[in-house]
Amino acid sequence: MAATTDVTEGLRYTYGAERILRLANEESPTFRLLSRKKAPMGGRGQFIIPISTQNAGAWTGAAQNGSWPTALDPATTEASFSLQEFLGVYKVTMKLLQDARNNKFAFQQIIRFMDEGFKARFMKMLNADLISNGLGKLAILPAADDETTVTVEALPSCEKGQVVDVIDATDNDAKLEDSATVSAVDPTGLTVTLSGAPAGTAAGDYIVIQDTVASSYSYHTHGLLGAIDDADVPVLGDYGGIDRTTAGTEFWESYVLSNGGTNRSFTEDLGLQAADGMRERANAQAKVYLSNLKIGRRYHEILRAESYYALGSAPSTLAGGLGRPGGKAPEDGKSPYKFSDMAWHFDPYFEANTIVMLDPAHFFLGHGENELPMPVSKLFDTGGLFTETTTSALDVRWYYQAQLLSDNPGAGAKIEDVAES
Repeated sequence: MAATTDVTEGLRYTYGAERILRLANEESPTFRLLSRKKAPMGGRGQFIIPISTQNAGAWTGAAQNGSWPTALDPATTEASFSLQEFLGVYKVTMKLLQDARNNKFAFQQIIRFMDEGFKARFMKMLNADLISNGLGKLAILPAADDETTVTVEALPSCEKGQVVDVIDATDNDAKLEDSATVSAVDPTGLTVTLSGAPAGTAAGDYIVIQDTVASSYSYHTHGLLGAIDDADVPVLGDYGGIDRTTAGTEFWESYVLSNGGTNRSFTEDLGLQAADGMRERANAQAKVYLSNLKIGRRYHEILRAESYYALGSAPSTLAGGLGRPGGKAPEDGKSPYKFSDMAWHFDPYFEANTIVMLDPAHFFLGHGENELPMPVSKLFDTGGLFTETTTSALDVRWYYQAQLLSDNPGAGAKIEDVAES
């Protein structure tokens, strides 16, 4: 919280800069990539999507004056999604507010300073949820590491000050370190420093927000890696309430290309095979590729524009910059690369050795009345931004409902075990 000792620092933001510099990465490209869908909740807090699983009618060849075929009835099912609730709060002291209240610029800048930092943290955590598999993984251990500073396999979504658990990948109920505070994050060395050392770790163990994935908890969205799969979502179970492991529900599975845990190079054949799998399974066309940055660096030559030679001139390219016509440097997930004329997006926090392709029209973020998190006071027009506490400080409380929905998981494909740079 903004404590008494922060008053002077907080007031310094009254002058000088229009924008507050933040040293913590704020990217949330996957969240921005997904479209939004709001529907009347009717007090139920859920989305219900009707699905046709068997076409109506029968059609057959016949002899002259032949008999009509016997009609066949259609069959349907429903995918039902419950929205996940998210709660957030930040705290400011009475002293900080009182010292700034008679100067509207000081007061506005302090609230802006707190709001922007809170929103950056929340959106980053929500993005980590959306690229996970229902477990909300903030970081994954590539190997056993029972130290306070653990190495992780990709850029961690952890932030300094968070309270987290280290979870056993083979048992979501087992905490290898309970309620540890993150004291440092090194994005270059890919390490996270905790207040306590986990014990008995192994490759695949992961870090999550405390008390959110044990059997009695499921406080996460399904995530793209949970939705675009051929198995049920860990902890959360059946995706949309449809059991993918039951015969007759193959339509609810995505196309998955794995290699038994052994990494191999990404090739044009793999990409085209996944695209063909989507077309065969769901009559869907991939529009977007999504991966981490390491994969982009390794396969730059495949993803960049084709080169050509013209008689009497030096080699040139069919497009400018880094790949696309008018190619520009990447910005919040937007990439200058294309593959088979489909956009390739990079999320720096995306799971290692994995490529996902999808049609965003079939994967969207369902939400309640508010499309983005917002203070509770704005939700209900109660007027006051601050909530009383038992100390000389006030809370600013935020609320949000959301869930990653799909009306056709077959419109996504996943390529696993891809070698990185």
